[in-house]
Amino acid sequence: MEKGERRRVWELDFLRGFAIIMMVYDHIMYDLKSLPNWFSNFEAVNNPVIEFLSRIALGYWVSLAREIGHPIFVAIFLLVSGISFNFSRSNLKRGLKFLVVAVLISLVTYTVQWATGGSLRIGILFGIIHMFAFGTLLLWLLRKIWNNDLFILAVGLGIIGLGISFHFWEVEYVQNPSLRDIPALMLGVKGTGADFFGIAPYAGVIMVGSALGKLLYPKPESLLPGFDKGWNRPFKFAGRHSFLIFITHQAVVFSLVYALMSILGYRM
Repeated sequence: MEKGERRRVWELDFLRGFAIIMMVYDHIMYDLKSLPNWFSNFEAVNNPVIEFLSRIALGYWVSLAREIGHPIFVAIFLLVSGISFNFSRSNLKRGLKFLVVAVLISLVTYTVQWATGGSLRIGILFGIIHMFAFGTLLLWLLRKIWNNDLFILAVGLGIIGLGISFHFWEVEYVQNPSLRDIPALMLGVKGTGADFFGIAPYAGVIMVGSALGKLLYPKPESLLPGFDKGWNRPFKFAGRHSFLIFITHQAVVFSLVYALMSILGYRM
C-alpha cells in the first residue's frame, strides 16, 4: 500500500465509486434521451442507430429500475460522503472548494445555454455540488456549535423529514426562476435546470452519514480488510477520484456526443 493510501477505507471508496459510476451512466442516458430535443433536424437525419439509442435511453429514464435505483445510488453516495467528511482535516476548506466549483458550474452551464439560444437547457442553478457545498459548510458549522453525534443525527433526520414533508420527489419545476425563487430552490421546495438537489432532504443524508460514521469508523480503518482484493480496483479508483469524475464527466460526455452528432449531420 502506498504512503498516501494508508488512511483510506477501501469499502468507502468502493461504495462511492460504484455510486458515481451509476450516476455517470444515468447522465449518459439523460443525454441520449434528450437528443431529439437538442438537435432540430433529428427526425430529418433519420439515423436508425442514433434513434435506437435514444429510445433505449428514454425507456430507461421512465423505467421502474431508475425510479427505484436512482435514489438508492444517491443515498449511498451521500451517506459515504458524510462518513468520509469525518476524516477531513477541514470541512470548511472542503465546503469552500465545493462552493467555488459550484459557482463555476453555474456560470459555464448558463453561458452555454445562453449561447445556444436556449436550445440546450443545461443551466444548473443549485445542483448536487451546490448542495454539497452548503451541506458541508452547515455540517462544519453545526459541529463547531456542538460536536455531538446525536445532535448531528437529529438535525440530519430533521432536514430529511422536512424534505419528505414537501414531497421532494415531486417538487414544482420552475422553467425561468427569478431571484425570489432562489431560497425555495436552495431549500428544495422548487427545482430548476438539468440538475437540482435541494438542501432538504439531501444535506440531511450527509449529516446522518457523518453521525453514523463516528460509530462505525472511530478510526479510518476498514471493517472488511480481508475482502480488499484486485476485483474492487476499478470501483476504488472511481471512488478516490469521484469529485473530479463528477465535475468533468458531463462536459466530456456531452462533447463526445456533440462531436459524433455533428459528424453524422445533426444540427442544433
